[in-house]
Amino acid sequence: MKLDEVDLKIINILKANSRVSITETAKALNLSRQTVKARIERLENEGVIEGYTIKLASSFENLGSSAYLLANTEDAEKILEMEEVVEVNRIASKKYLIRVQLNSLEDLSRVMDKAEILEVFPVTERIAKEVPFKAKVNYRCDYCGKEMCDEPIVYRLKNKVYVLCCKTCLREFKEIQKEN
Repeated sequence: MKLDEVDLKIINILKANSRVSITETAKALNLSRQTVKARIERLENEGVIEGYTIKLASSFENLGSSAYLLANTEDAEKILEMEEVVEVNRIASKKYLIRVQLNSLEDLSRVMDKAEILEVFPVTERIAKEVPFKAKVNYRCDYCGKEMCDEPIVYRLKNKVYVLCCKTCLREFKEIQKEN
């Protein structure tokens, strides 16, 4: 599926708040509700948007019981079947970085019995930044108007999403917004 700048903006709005209404999204993009609704349905039907979720406050995620495991295995699917395993990432031919959510050391022991664990990295604090969705799309810079087919700079301001072609346009755009 080929995405355009409207798709990119819709995805970023939904990524920031998946509960935002179609009406609010349409206002943010200066489009009709029907256009936004049709775009979202197309993104869902074509598998770009697979689902909607929530983000829990870190106090509810029980961070002290998260860990990353460096594992050597031939069967990553078997590891993914374990209840404690949240995520499996291949980092070399047979090496995987596995994120687990543990309730006890017995849980860790159970995971270690199923795979050759090379190292354990307990998570003591999680600091994450919101990363906008980016893709190569045809778009017009919201500052200079230049038509581009590249990966734009995505900038969010007051529930609106802007796409800009370069750091200079971003800087100038921010300056104009400060004056207003």
